[in-house]
Amino acid sequence: MELERVLTKLKFDESVSGYALITNDGQPFLSFSLPDEVLPQIQGNLRIHGDNLKLVNIMTSEGVVILARVDPQWVLAVLFNPDLQLGGALSRTNAVLELLVQVELPPPPSPPVTEVPEPEPIVVEQVLTEEHAEVIEETDEPPSTAGSVIDSEMIRHGCVVLRDENYRAAVTIDSDLNNSLKRAFSNLGIDVLLVVDEKKTVFKIAEAIARPVERVLEIVRWCVDERILGAECPEEQDTGQKELIEMPIFEGKIDKAKREHRAVLQLCDGTRTLNEIAAELGIPYFQALQSVVPYRGKTLRFIRTDKKSRY
Repeated sequence: MELERVLTKLKFDESVSGYALITNDGQPFLSFSLPDEVLPQIQGNLRIHGDNLKLVNIMTSEGVVILARVDPQWVLAVLFNPDLQLGGALSRTNAVLELLVQVELPPPPSPPVTEVPEPEPIVVEQVLTEEHAEVIEETDEPPSTAGSVIDSEMIRHGCVVLRDENYRAAVTIDSDLNNSLKRAFSNLGIDVLLVVDEKKTVFKIAEAIARPVERVLEIVRWCVDERILGAECPEEQDTGQKELIEMPIFEGKIDKAKREHRAVLQLCDGTRTLNEIAAELGIPYFQALQSVVPYRGKTLRFIRTDKKSRY
């Protein structure tokens, strides 16, 4: 079971307003539309219940939040619409939790390490005779790293993303690199690092965290410049790799749809992505998503096409 498949279950649940995986110290990662207003209440409950937390419900102004312990390092927080009953919220959270425990979750970012000064080393002089001396050959080759040395501008959606020498520093909370990454990209930068497994491409990472490919590509390129990440790119990427996008088509009768959904559904003609529809209407992506979810598989379907074929 893959993490992105489990999270998709929440993403397309019309009763879910937002969700996040949260560390024991209350830091949200891999989040989707979780309002900042509910975070202090979540963090307060984590401090109260700590390691004993298993399943807790929190009543907020945005709706009910269910906290569920996934493993010793992660807690799942799901915010449900206010009109959903508590029993339904608990049941839906449990269903996702049963799937999450089958997933190998990435480790959370490391806490800051307090450096302890090393004791002054004792210098012992050693005299080498010609008989025992070793010949050390000089080489111009740099020490090997996990990532390939590559110009960040060469990275495309089909490149496999690798960890490089500064990866650990970047996922250490409050390190200089960690703070720089957060200033540049907020928690989204850390989300990208958490799902790097040296197998996924840029496109697959974007799918895993449900974010636009171009945004993830921007983060990966920045991280490559900082030697946080590396990449391996196939030579024939432009012709051998396709970036697929989904475009909704509404095939039902518009007057049968709910009035608040009609503006979105009228633009679902198979020529625009849901992100493009949201931008055209000037509404949040999640609002556009909520407008199509009730009709998916009935009167609305998604078609996939190569992004390049549209231009």
